Amino acid sequence: MDIETIPHPIVQSLVRLIRAEDRSGAFDADSDEELLAPFIVTKAEKREMPMFGDPDPDILARVEKFYGAVAIELEQRTGRAVVPMLNIHHEGWGRVLLIAGRLVAVKAHVRELHRFGFETLAQLVEKAEKLVVEGVTSIETYPAVADA
Repeated sequence: MDIETIPHPIVQSLVRLIRAEDRSGAFDADSDEELLAPFIVTKAEKREMPMFGDPDPDILARVEKFYGAVAIELEQRTGRAVVPMLNIHHEGWGRVLLIAGRLVAVKAHVRELHRFGFETLAQLVEKAEKLVVEGVTSIETYPAVADA
């Protein structure tokens, strides 16, 4: 795991989100690296994953946490409340919206959720940063809609 990426604000938001949703304290002893490990999936691991059947609930939870962390970072940069809305089909595809006020700040189509993950933590940050920039641009372009 590329440890130098862990201090990035998006990664820290992701870790905080994982820890905040750990009601039983199961992750208290786990390091940040251990919490982030499920988000790292190599190409070889992806090839081994089945594409049939419903996506695993753990994978769906990781998708929710990833986009939740993007929403948190978008809130930090714009000062506006942003909420993620996921509509995932049981076959592993769907849509994610990040909404600020009445504005859809980010829309993303997701597919092959059975294989959700990133080769490296740097790729996770790159994807998240791209979504955050898209959201910031939308909110700055339509601030009245985001405030509504």
